[in-house]
Amino acid sequence: MIGYLALARETFDVEFAESKFIKGKTILQSLSPDAIGFDKLITNDLVADEALSFFESNMCEKIFLFQTTFTDAKFLLNFAKSIQRPLCIVSFPEPRTGGRLRLNSVCGLNLAMHSLIKNDITPDFVIMGEDDKTNEISFSNFIQSQNESKKISWNIASISDHTADFDYSIDKQTIGIIGTRPEGFDTCDYDSNEVTSKLNVSLIDLELEDLFDEARDIEQDTIIKTKNTVSSYLAGTEELVQEEFDKSLSIFHGLENLKDKHNLDAFAIRCWPETFTEYGCASCGPMAMMNEKMVSCACEADVLGGISCNILNQMNNDPSLLVDIVDVDKSDNSLVFWHCGLAPISMAKEGTAKSGIHSNRKKPLLHDFSLKEGKITIFRVSKAKGKLQFFVMNGEVLDRPNSFSGTSGVINLGDDSAHKLEQMFKGGLEHHVAFTYGDISDKLIHFGQQMNIPTYTL
Repeated sequence: MIGYLALARETFDVEFAESKFIKGKTILQSLSPDAIGFDKLITNDLVADEALSFFESNMCEKIFLFQTTFTDAKFLLNFAKSIQRPLCIVSFPEPRTGGRLRLNSVCGLNLAMHSLIKNDITPDFVIMGEDDKTNEISFSNFIQSQNESKKISWNIASISDHTADFDYSIDKQTIGIIGTRPEGFDTCDYDSNEVTSKLNVSLIDLELEDLFDEARDIEQDTIIKTKNTVSSYLAGTEELVQEEFDKSLSIFHGLENLKDKHNLDAFAIRCWPETFTEYGCASCGPMAMMNEKMVSCACEADVLGGISCNILNQMNNDPSLLVDIVDVDKSDNSLVFWHCGLAPISMAKEGTAKSGIHSNRKKPLLHDFSLKEGKITIFRVSKAKGKLQFFVMNGEVLDRPNSFSGTSGVINLGDDSAHKLEQMFKGGLEHHVAFTYGDISDKLIHFGQQMNIPTYTL
């Protein structure tokens, strides 16, 4: 017997998510009419407990889990460990409308795959397409499979140009960790001893209240001056709620003060929900402003993500950015890099930069623009499968409109971008990857050799 259930988060478009769940169930039930499932979207711990009890009482041979929106991996990991049945996660791309990212389902799949693989659980997954026949084949492949593990290994990266100039230096860095990573974000885990001994990085733990205290003390004259500067390169700032805009700018100056006070080179920040719920603004814009100064700011207290960006900053002497992979289109041979709105202004496609509010939390300040076109290097200091490693590959930002509100770019990874995305996910890559403009992949591979850290690619 085949089982099914669905995850969702209420800060996304739950009605749209429900429609995706219904579509997925319809395909499944056409292939397996006796399939049984938990029909309520799992949006909180109480409903999660009900779903787990349902499957403990109704044991199934295999289970489809519909990742209708982005969620953390807490429930999914507990469910997989408890039920111990072959699992297929179904994810849903969404139209690149330039508006709100309504589901962010693909990123939820990415986070889930990393967490499960790190815990020695290897699920299958399906990223739904427009063609129902193709979706039916994908579902059937899982239903009829022999439950064999589908673990994959990435390729060992090798230097392509041995005559390249490797005259670079990566100075010892100090990362300020503000708050702790959200529950269920195993992708943001790190080993402090490993970070200090193998990556030559010092860590300083701070509280969100330290940042808020610094921000509250910023003088209004300073905020006004910064507001004028920001308004000169972001359109639409006069339409923002000015009190919230001011608070957001005070966060920027608070980060500057903490950087100077503790001699920090980068940050890993628990950016939500507290900056919205306790301080009253978004931290995305302030973090974008720090990124432009090459003081990397990683969301969700992602320490290794912050270190990834900082390595790129030093090696390339140019701003880097940490992004989610939120969409894939096989027919277009592309995927989408996105984050709420923290891309540095120098990455903006000309004529597109405007101010924005957070799509879910409805507060400023966000950068809102399409990323400029150009060759890029993608990089991650990773703990895929629980082992410290570097992941590096090349790509290209295409000249396209903004896919979703915030900052995003349409990315080509060469031949068969969709397959490469699948290999990234199946290898356990984290849901945050860093990139910088230009090709510095050989330098990164060389750096991995010097640091005695295995480096992989596709």
